[in-house]
Amino acid sequence: MKKNMLSYLVGTSESTTVEWKQSLSEIKEIIATISAFANTEGGRIFVGVSNEGKIIEIHVGKSTLENLVNQIHQQIEPKIHPKITEKEVEDKEIIIIEVKES
Repeated sequence: MKKNMLSYLVGTSESTTVEWKQSLSEIKEIIATISAFANTEGGRIFVGVSNEGKIIEIHVGKSTLENLVNQIHQQIEPKIHPKITEKEVEDKEIIIIEVKES
């Protein structure tokens, strides 16, 4: 995903295919959203984006993405395999979780 497209998506409002989460502390909501996206038309969750659509920095440690993947696999049945990436936008780190319809 190109940086300008990412900035455009993050800057738009939430929708049926775009959801913003401020941090990974909202893991229950993230899991619920992943499940909802998989059961509909798919979508993207941007972690590190405020409720107002502003990019806030999150710190992605060495095992952050691995822990996130493990939590997703442990809590969703049947298994869903979203694409999880770390991106830098406006010099701040965010996590993007892309969920396909399944």
